[in-house]
Amino acid sequence: MNLTILPLRAIVSESLILLIVIAIESCFFQLRLNMIPKVSVEYATVMNLISTCVGWVFFFYAVSILPNMLEKQMVAYILFGHIGTIYPLFILFIFVSFLISLIVKLVGFNLCDSLWNENSKNPGVGINISQALAELRTPKFMVITLAHTCSHLAIGFILFLQRSELT
Repeated sequence: MNLTILPLRAIVSESLILLIVIAIESCFFQLRLNMIPKVSVEYATVMNLISTCVGWVFFFYAVSILPNMLEKQMVAYILFGHIGTIYPLFILFIFVSFLISLIVKLVGFNLCDSLWNENSKNPGVGINISQALAELRTPKFMVITLAHTCSHLAIGFILFLQRSELT
């Protein structure tokens, strides 16, 4: 008989972490970008939901190209909290996921900004490479990067507390 195991621990943990990250990043948007609370929460929610979806797709793709033993250990850790002896792989995975999620959040912020901000609506005008590179020097980029870094530190702290409770 093939039983499917529903990873409730991973679902609840991801949901709670997502709520904490949204709260942290929306505070940064309120304080540094002078957004009203509702708008900052909307931006942070859209950015993090997109980032989470892309993160899960990236996770399942990365797991599919791993050897069978590493695949089982990675899935066991992510879904059930059981860790084996693949610490260097986790460090690489965390670093790559940090960079990918930062890029996705920057794109998500620009998407929200272009959809919801009346000042940035320019119909018929696309973004070119020089405009995209100029965005890297703006205060928005620095605030998003700082908020993302702080939220990842909070995630790391929460996962550390979860891990220390499990052992």
